[in-house]
Parts: sequence; structure tokens; C-alpha cells
Amino acid sequence: MKKIEAIIPHARLGSAFAAMEELKLGGLTYYESKGRGQIPRPEMHSGRGTSTYRPEFNVNATVVIIVKDSMVDKVVEKILSSTSTGLAGEGKIFVSDVDDAIDIGSKQRGESAV
Repeated sequence: MKKIEAIIPHARLGSAFAAMEELKLGGLTYYESKGRGQIPRPEMHSGRGTSTYRPEFNVNATVVIIVKDSMVDKVVEKILSSTSTGLAGEGKIFVSDVDDAIDIGSKQRGESAV
């Protein structure tokens, strides 16, 4: 099994979810994250609009998916096609090994728990 972690702009989260639904995956986890990369941070207005500031971090979403080894390329391709516009700094995808998975409710282990 593999764990795929995709850090994408928060605005593209909906398109990533739609792409994952097409693959009929069992589920996924996401959380809001902040980071600093190549995309310039937008200028924000504060107070009554009289001053501006540039936040230190961009708002991103981190999507975590555990899949069978045979699904890795399909999931990565769907994430890329649904979130990338071809510009630098749009995020990262990390793929790592998962030794075991345990479903807390059914107590199943391994791939059947995913």
C-alpha cells in the first residue's frame, strides 16, 4: 500500500475531490495547511481597508489518500490533471510506503482495511 499526500492550492480542492470520486476510492482525508513556496502571496486589506499587508504563508489543502500499489499512478495522474495549470509553485505530491492499516471499527488489517 502507498500513502499519497498532495499539497494543493485550497481553491482547487473541489476539482481534486471530483477527480477522486471518478476513481471510486474508499475515502480520503484532507486538512487546511499553510506554507510558503514559489507562488507569490496575495496582498490583503486590513482594518477598514486603509492599510494592506502580505501574509507570511499561502493557504493550501493537504489531501491524504491510502491506496493499493496498483492505483498509485492513476491517483497521481488524476490529481495532476485536476489541479495543475502548468505554473511553478502549485504544490507537491509525495508518495510513501504504508506497512499496515487497521480499520478501527471492523478490526480488519492490510489492504482490506483501506
